[in-house]
Amino acid sequence: MKKKLILRLLPLIALAMILQSCRTSEDYLSGSNDEPSYSKKFQVFSAANKEYVNYAQGFRTLLENYDQINGTGYTRAALLKKGNFNKNESEYVEFNLHSQEMLLDDGERWVIYPIIKSNQADGLMAGILRNEETEVEFRKLDSGNSYYTVVMEIFRNAYMKSNLKKGLVSKGSGCGFEGQEPCDVGEIVIPPPPKPRPTGGGTQGGCTGYNNCFDPSVGSGGGGSAGQGSEDPTPCWRMQLKTNNETFKNNITSLEGKTGESFESGFRIGSGGENQILQNNPGSQTVNMTRFPNTVAIMHSHYDGLYPIFSPGDLMYFNEWIIWAQNYNSNPANSPKIPLSQIVFTVVSSWGNYSFMFDGTSSTPFPNYTQEQFDELNSKYIQLLDEAKSVANVSGSVSYNMEQLEKGFLKFMNEKMNMSGASLFRNTSSGNTQLSLVNGKLVESNCP
Repeated sequence: MKKKLILRLLPLIALAMILQSCRTSEDYLSGSNDEPSYSKKFQVFSAANKEYVNYAQGFRTLLENYDQINGTGYTRAALLKKGNFNKNESEYVEFNLHSQEMLLDDGERWVIYPIIKSNQADGLMAGILRNEETEVEFRKLDSGNSYYTVVMEIFRNAYMKSNLKKGLVSKGSGCGFEGQEPCDVGEIVIPPPPKPRPTGGGTQGGCTGYNNCFDPSVGSGGGGSAGQGSEDPTPCWRMQLKTNNETFKNNITSLEGKTGESFESGFRIGSGGENQILQNNPGSQTVNMTRFPNTVAIMHSHYDGLYPIFSPGDLMYFNEWIIWAQNYNSNPANSPKIPLSQIVFTVVSSWGNYSFMFDGTSSTPFPNYTQEQFDELNSKYIQLLDEAKSVANVSGSVSYNMEQLEKGFLKFMNEKMNMSGASLFRNTSSGNTQLSLVNGKLVESNCP
């Protein structure tokens, strides 16, 4: 569970603001009477059947989209992409730390983030959703009032805590050290902004300028790249959201560079954009794939010498993850619920990358295999996948017929470890392909 930094509410004076919006009037829709109302809704703030929406991640997605569309540099991702990031000079919104989502009495939803400069919290940025969730504004808070002073102190302490180099994190964890993103310290609970709250003096706009309009013909959406909706239209659509995410793509690139090592590497991605390096299990070549309620993706490599697709142990892990999430959701005290349809499990190898998504409402656990039963499973797995394997006579180098390997893997799943709701994808830089085995024939469905 996330830890929370809690502040008892203090008497606060009125909030003064300097407006810093990323919007222009051109971002509005045309306003035609013939225009469907759904086109004014944001995809990242839409979810099926009013299930959980991650507003903090939604604002992150929108501002990163805005940077990408307009060539601006509000976010760390944009600065890194442009090669303009300097840890001592760059100013950017830090999304790994954020307040709780606040629904105010005038219908506005706020999430506040720290602005980082010179490696310290130097300002505050509010993401604001208003007008029945059809307009977004990003607003830099003015420093000339007591609300700012109190909230800024909370974020300064949180940022310092997230960057502690001793006691909380260890080198190689991928967070908390100089040049790395801060570690996730959980949701930061702050007082809501007091009245009066400014309602004008800047520009606000809708979903078109962020390339993020909701269209029910495409799907019910939910959560953008964080993926919090639970009834999205197709696994292909959800897989595309994941693989288009910059963090996911960067992790793929990193893991592809590690397949020549003698051990596995990996990442865990959280619903709030958290990205953590997986630690190796002591004395082994495998990684510790511990998951949490906010985990939406586990990614790991298979080094050369392992088969370039999921192993029987990987299948067991994915099944355990889904069953664990089902059990977590069944407890009324646990909130928010884990959207099963957004869970992604990925393997990266020298020969290709593959992902599982869940396309069902529930699944059943695999048996508690004895060691003998698991050895039999592994033996069958090796037999089927070795049919796709070739070894050079002179050099001894190994190569694979990947279509044959995919077919053998799906045959093994269907016969020995069938898991209802598991959808397998081949991931490439040009797109995703859903794979299935029908009457012994490999069926490839290219995702649009």
